Amino acid sequence: MFKPQHTGIYFTDDHILQAQKNRDAEPYLAAWARLYDLPESDALTSAQLNGFRYRFEGDDDAGEKTVNLLREGDINIGEDTIYIEAVAVTLTLAQCFEMVRDHLSFPLASQTAWQEAFTTRVEQLNHPAYDLLYFEHLWLNLLNLVAGIVLEDEDRFQKALEIYKAAIQHDIHPEGYIHKSVDAQDGHGLYRMLLSAEALILTAEAASHAGENLWAYEYRGVSAMTPTPYLLYYYYYPDKWRWDTPLEKEAVQGLYKRHAGFWDMAQRQKPSRDRKILLNELHPIYDIWGGGLTTLTHGGAAETKRRGLFG
Repeated sequence: MFKPQHTGIYFTDDHILQAQKNRDAEPYLAAWARLYDLPESDALTSAQLNGFRYRFEGDDDAGEKTVNLLREGDINIGEDTIYIEAVAVTLTLAQCFEMVRDHLSFPLASQTAWQEAFTTRVEQLNHPAYDLLYFEHLWLNLLNLVAGIVLEDEDRFQKALEIYKAAIQHDIHPEGYIHKSVDAQDGHGLYRMLLSAEALILTAEAASHAGENLWAYEYRGVSAMTPTPYLLYYYYYPDKWRWDTPLEKEAVQGLYKRHAGFWDMAQRQKPSRDRKILLNELHPIYDIWGGGLTTLTHGGAAETKRRGLFG
């Protein structure tokens, strides 16, 4: 059942409560510190970080900063912005909006105006004239699903679910690789593979907080989690990458650190000892495109409510 929670796209009140409850324990301790230590290097980063400060700390002044940045429309996409960045920035703006849509300084009229501008941007990114690579299709589909949540547009949301399920059914090899992303012999296969996996996991996480448990969706044993062990191996052994030119370990690990948010989400959903070793190295994660401060939102295993004697 379609039921958006309007908390922050990739997290809910339960995530917030867990982060508050465990703020003095790792990895939350480091994530809380990073919430205030990260430099607000640009307007988008400022909007996202202050949105987190409002949502997790109840900091009204921080929330108002995010609202003002959204209302002023200063976070623009230039003509020279590449497609994937335009999609990712739009997604991050959507998360910022969701984090502060209940703020007192964000009246309904202003929200409606923002949503109209957001809708225009989403439609522009969906223009059929774009010749998209496979991983860009996945990110655009994530954007359409998120737009369905932000705009409470169930038809848009459902169409994105169908595209996601088709990708699970047809595009992921049981070994974990996505052929449409890796097989180009241009030296960028691992980048496309990593971002493809990230888009799928972000889609599953966002949908799970809007009434659709995509984490549970699988086809012949394949799910959004299937690419993660495959990618984990190449973080440590990039020289074994078999799809194109040999890769340098420093460059590969830098790439993983820039796009690391989905590892926290995957680990919270299905804990793995091997993934935990990677996360110990990456924490605390801040991935502006991939959910923001995911170590704050997803740094620990999901807490289960204890049942009484009679349920």
